[in-house]
Amino acid sequence: MPVVQWVVQVGYSVETRDGEIGTVKEIFQGPPRSLFVAAEPYMVVIDRGQPDLYIPFAEIVDVSEIKRAVYLKRWAREIPALNWTVDPRRPGMRPVPYSPRPRRWEERPDEQGTIPPRPRGETGAWNPTEIAPRREPGRGIRIGDRFKTGDPIPAEGQYMCTVCWARKHSRQFREENSDGRFPPPHHPGALWELEDLRP
Repeated sequence: MPVVQWVVQVGYSVETRDGEIGTVKEIFQGPPRSLFVAAEPYMVVIDRGQPDLYIPFAEIVDVSEIKRAVYLKRWAREIPALNWTVDPRRPGMRPVPYSPRPRRWEERPDEQGTIPPRPRGETGAWNPTEIAPRREPGRGIRIGDRFKTGDPIPAEGQYMCTVCWARKHSRQFREENSDGRFPPPHHPGALWELEDLRP
């Protein structure tokens, strides 16, 4: 059983370290794996054209209530070896083949493992795409927008390094840089992603 009691809701998106793999359809308590391991919660993750995935909560590293997203510690390429296509309630079931989908070119990481920001239009605004979340009410920014070193901090909130997922609040940035601009992230080529707009 994981030490952290994650709060996951049906409908949350689920992301591996290299991209989204589907949405949560169901949450259930799995059977005990042995005399010494208690039952643990699982989530059923669905995606069109892919087999259902039965993922234990022990694989979760973070949950964002604002973005309604669950973050896993694994890469998508590891899923076939983990047998996540087998329902733990039916142990005799054979694994269903799973092959991760190649991501679109604009979502593919560069040589440093970072994903570039969404392209801007001629007006300087973000182009609306299916991966761009909605604009926050009354603000010119969206959760998920990314900023580079030296950009002005657009709003009070929590920002995340796009490589190691280290999080910092805008208050911490202002303590480090009195000019109100983003400091360099932890890794070369990384960006700061807006994750949470709560003060």
